[in-house]
Amino acid sequence: TVTIPFTSAANMQLVDQQRTLSVSLAQEMMEEIISKPFADPQGDTDPGPDAGESSRDLFDNIDDYHGYTEPPGSIADFDGNVLTEPEAAGLSRHVTTAYVYLAGQDVSADPNVILITVEVRYKDVTVAGLSRLVYSPSQATALPGPWD
Repeated sequence: TVTIPFTSAANMQLVDQQRTLSVSLAQEMMEEIISKPFADPQGDTDPGPDAGESSRDLFDNIDDYHGYTEPPGSIADFDGNVLTEPEAAGLSRHVTTAYVYLAGQDVSADPNVILITVEVRYKDVTVAGLSRLVYSPSQATALPGPWD
């Protein structure tokens, strides 16, 4: 019975380390994604990787990350090194991107805002999630204002 409190404390410590790592993994992926250009060099506006972009080191713009997933045991840093820490066991990472229009924007024009969502999951339960809107002024058309 003396080992039960210690076992419970060790499990709680692992859970805390897993949560901390999950937040870090979500932040790292988000930073990697937003470091990419908004516009696709090929001019494509369909979310997801383009032909020939078979791995994330080949992604050349933000929307290429749409649908990107790292299953448990496969989460890697930007250099491709798979995490082997005990707290990484069972974690998976998932990315979605979606072009959105803000109120007042011309929906017939190319979108200039994209919503990025990064989730880190443990056994399909989200442990950490981040969402961010990214705006591209170079893709923008004028928004109506009170001066119009």
